[in-house]
Amino acid sequence: MRAGTVGASVRNVGWAYASFFCTKGLNLASVVILAWYLDPAEFGVMAICLAVMSYLEIISQFGMGSALISAQEKIEETASAVFIGGLTFSLLLLALLWLTAAPVAAWYGDAQLADLLPIIGFALVVHALTTVNTSFLYRELKLKQKLLPDTAKGLCKGVVAITLALLGFGVWSLVLGHLAGAVAATLVTWWVRPWWPSKWPDLATFRYIFGFGGHLIGAQTINATPRLLDNLLVGKILGMQALGIYSLAFRIPELGIKSFTNVVGSVLHPVMSRLQSDRAELVAYYYGALKYSALLMFGAGAGIAVMAEPMVHLLYPPKWYPMIEIMQLIAVAFAIGTINMVPGNVFKALNRTDLMFKVSLINLPFFLILLWLAVPHGIVAVAMVQLALAVIRFVPNYLLLRRAIDITARSTFAALLPGAVSALSGAAAGLVILHSGLSAESALSRLLFTALAFTLAYLCVAALTAPEATSAILKRLSRRFSKSNKPPKGSPAPQSPSSNRAKAARN
Repeated sequence: MRAGTVGASVRNVGWAYASFFCTKGLNLASVVILAWYLDPAEFGVMAICLAVMSYLEIISQFGMGSALISAQEKIEETASAVFIGGLTFSLLLLALLWLTAAPVAAWYGDAQLADLLPIIGFALVVHALTTVNTSFLYRELKLKQKLLPDTAKGLCKGVVAITLALLGFGVWSLVLGHLAGAVAATLVTWWVRPWWPSKWPDLATFRYIFGFGGHLIGAQTINATPRLLDNLLVGKILGMQALGIYSLAFRIPELGIKSFTNVVGSVLHPVMSRLQSDRAELVAYYYGALKYSALLMFGAGAGIAVMAEPMVHLLYPPKWYPMIEIMQLIAVAFAIGTINMVPGNVFKALNRTDLMFKVSLINLPFFLILLWLAVPHGIVAVAMVQLALAVIRFVPNYLLLRRAIDITARSTFAALLPGAVSALSGAAAGLVILHSGLSAESALSRLLFTALAFTLAYLCVAALTAPEATSAILKRLSRRFSKSNKPPKGSPAPQSPSSNRAKAARN
């Protein structure tokens, strides 16, 4: 791999992760506060709204943003086509949401949904207004600029939701906070990366974006089905109280792991698109991305799973303690799911979204059968399905990717091994401290001692199993430190004592 390509990837992953972390971190902070004022059933109603919204957002965008990122010619025409298509689909889906909100509310026996779904649906149109702007930021790898709108979104969403919750608005505080955050992000995005349609797209351009997005949207909607159906079925069969606990258990794993998957994927796609003509370098980049992703995210998943109990006891009131076991399973599932993100971005870079669609079709029956069997047994069983599906997904991903580029099972396993060994070692050390009685009784001290033991064991094993990765990280930190201590331009260079003595002798 070219050093410049790796460096650009690392820099942009850093900025993209900072951007995503601000959004999700502020969101998590607001959720923790809201959890003390709202009941699990109110979070359950919001989970239904968000599940429906996330599914409709995928459909409304139809993979068109990815088509713009991958486009090699007629960029402005493609951007205009993406804007027109995204806005049209969003308006149609908003109308559909208004028409179906009442039947959905009747099916769940919750009248609030008839009012909540049409209002939160306006976020579809708001998001569609910045699809092109955001896609250009990813295409140009200017992810530092995305930090501002994401921070504005998290702040606005949290402030509005918490304020309304304190005023007694209940679940409406969550819905209106979500909508306010979407509006804030849209306004700031247009400010940091303005764009206006300049060229009218021809029919061929529309065919390109819909052709590119057709298979991609099929794959994305099928992959999103587990997060839609589990929410819908848990809410219907087990009730809104159970759904609220189940949905809140996802928040910390989403922040620590799922956010990384989304962020790295958004960077890998444009970088891999630039390497698509050099298959040897693309293969090398694939192995490197897989290794670094597993090294980081297997550790994050294991860490969250080990520290879930003291973390929940510290942050949440007792009514939320049933989510501990669910959070542990989801954290491990998200960590394993990281390895499915890298092949997916290779497919997109090669314009082989048809293979992504095939992978999704292969996986769908497994999920439907497992979910149908699990829901009657409770939300812990449903979380176990998410873990099983994360493992199952990798097999067709690997087999179809091997048909597209020259990869091997041995090299793939070698790329994953350091992350797996480091994560297991850290988990073992953390569990020993957590259950040994060495930590104090308070949740904070138990969390700190467990985190310290996990981190030390994880870093030591990572340094042994992936020394080149550890060395690269240390060198990058060293360069950043040396740059920060570099004297201002035009100032004299610092003199060592020996050079000062030599200068005095000459004089």
